[in-house]
Amino acid sequence: MKKNRLSILLPFIGSLSTPAWADQSEPAQAAPPTLQLQEMVVSATRSETSIASIPGSVQVINEEQIRQQTGAGRRVADILGQLVPGIAPSSGGMSNFGQTLRGRNTLILIDGVSQNATRDNFRQLNSIAPESIERIEVISGASSVYGAGASGGIINIITKRNKGEELAFSSRIGMTTGNNLNRKGFAYDAFQSATGRKDALDWYVSANTVQRNDQFDGTGRRIPQDTSQGSNMDTSTYDLQGRFGYALDADKKISLSLQDYKDQQDTDYTKDPRNSNNAVAIKGLQLDDQPYTHNQAVNLNYTDKDFHGQGLQVESYWRRADALFFPDLSRGRAGVSDNNSIQDVYGLRAAIESQMPDLGPATGTLVWGADYDHETSRQRGDQYRVNGLTYTKTGTTFEMGPDVATATKAIFGQLSYDIGDWTLRGGVRREWIDSEIADSIAYGEIVQTGNRATLPGGTLKYNDTLYNLGAVYHLNENQDVFVNFSQGFSLPDIQRFLRDVSSTYDIHQLNAQALKVNSYELGWRGNWDKWQASVTAYENTSDVTQFYDANDRVLRLINQKERVRGVETSLSYNLTDQWSVGGTYAYAKGETDQNGKWIDLPATRISPAKTTAFVGYDRGDYNLRLQGMRLSDYDAAFKDNNGRDIKGYTLFDLLGSVALPVGRLEGGVYNLTNRNYQNMFAQANARAPYPNAEGRTLSVSYAVDW
Repeated sequence: MKKNRLSILLPFIGSLSTPAWADQSEPAQAAPPTLQLQEMVVSATRSETSIASIPGSVQVINEEQIRQQTGAGRRVADILGQLVPGIAPSSGGMSNFGQTLRGRNTLILIDGVSQNATRDNFRQLNSIAPESIERIEVISGASSVYGAGASGGIINIITKRNKGEELAFSSRIGMTTGNNLNRKGFAYDAFQSATGRKDALDWYVSANTVQRNDQFDGTGRRIPQDTSQGSNMDTSTYDLQGRFGYALDADKKISLSLQDYKDQQDTDYTKDPRNSNNAVAIKGLQLDDQPYTHNQAVNLNYTDKDFHGQGLQVESYWRRADALFFPDLSRGRAGVSDNNSIQDVYGLRAAIESQMPDLGPATGTLVWGADYDHETSRQRGDQYRVNGLTYTKTGTTFEMGPDVATATKAIFGQLSYDIGDWTLRGGVRREWIDSEIADSIAYGEIVQTGNRATLPGGTLKYNDTLYNLGAVYHLNENQDVFVNFSQGFSLPDIQRFLRDVSSTYDIHQLNAQALKVNSYELGWRGNWDKWQASVTAYENTSDVTQFYDANDRVLRLINQKERVRGVETSLSYNLTDQWSVGGTYAYAKGETDQNGKWIDLPATRISPAKTTAFVGYDRGDYNLRLQGMRLSDYDAAFKDNNGRDIKGYTLFDLLGSVALPVGRLEGGVYNLTNRNYQNMFAQANARAPYPNAEGRTLSVSYAVDW
């Protein structure tokens, strides 16, 4: 049966004011909680497109699902780890390290603007309050659409905005506590937004604040701080958002978006360094400058729906990512130092959407344009003198790798044609990247000898052409099958590569090529009155991998093949108008070709097999959801001496809400069975002894729209 023609109407280049070029004059309808093939997304193609026309795996997490999963103090990484099949469970802390997508790097966007940088701090998913989010679009598989970083897929976090209200407010307060109801373990959350529209002006502003305190494991013991990537405990967080739009006429609009986010730790606790058998929290830490994340962003956009008969969007942006890490390890003669990493990024993007000539019955659309991005990255470390649990600055500061200025220029085009029951989509992106490496004091030589000597800088150049080509066949109005080939790449982390070298090292010895990934995907998806289901099989390959050279003490890119193969499935069934059941399953096997032998990749790259299931009951005025997640054992990399032995675990949560005469009451019990366990991040990345994860936690909140 021939499908209804779904045109690609509105080009999108990461607009903060409106997804694609959608008209916001009428209130947007909340997305349903299940896969809808006609639902429109903007992340997969840089234009507003129906899921039915995308040759790839797409998942939309809507505002209702986000609200249901969000207890006081929970983060975006927690939500994605629960709901997205191909992503590992969250670390439970500041970092999203190890939450790869299909074993590769993930490009994190906020309203289409990349949060990634050449120096990856792995805090992108924890740089926005869940209450500020309208929906999250997850596109699995390598993508050439947005440039560097999307070798595993794209996560686009789309923020709330005015939906046509003349004046409206939303308020929410919440509290979470550990199972022992210890007053020291309470977390508090408050959110307030206001939005309005008058004549040509619309606006939306919001503020969120969170205070997190102690956390306790399944035995009721306080969990020690994670001194490597950063913990949730004893942190104060705020997220300030503002979006302002002005319609010049029916087709033209200017919009401005602002964000200021900070997550600051202030604790007296740390991990007891004297206990080598158990991870024990100890009080008495004296450290003035503690870990934080501070992100700021400004976006200014212009859209024109009728630019000489085409659609035009121009977007400019600036953002700063500032992250401080704990002074964790003693590194040779350099001693102990913290790590302050700062990236300043500005850029300009332009895209035009053009209708293509009809080819008989086939209708097509071309989205084409150019991107420019400039990033400066610096890292500094203040040296500390450590006396027990007291940390005192010595006054010495190190360069933790040279300053790097990276300029990226790209041109792209994405073409789509609807031909009967087929949608064909293809594109190309050409990218040129220049990285200017400043002269620096070689930190690696200080570590090895104590000498301060200059490491000469220089220029490294990267350029490549990326392609994507896919097809969707619409079996009927309820089912699609698709096949897709796409390419993505990641840049080498130059600062990290050069952190440990001596002053005699020639930076041009770095393998000056990006890590390029070829992704192949075959899938089916269906949506009926009661059933929604999908199955996807994939493989991604690369000819380059990262390798640590112990002789020169440098990370290198070497010509060593890698491959990741896997399957992802989802299923939900509406038993009645009130009852629903469902779940997901994801399995991946990742390998690298080492000396002619394929060995398995560690869990920091490949998530162990993950199964989720839920039972839901919804009466409209109140609802309940019992959900479970099973992470399987993973010892393949351990057996190949390429990773750790991961012990699996099963967790259950009970979530619900009830409508009150005014507002609604929401609650949750996380880790319902009070399991005492160590999460995947701790097992795969932390230093022994590994800390336990949170035991049972209880959450309650009250929200009202007025």
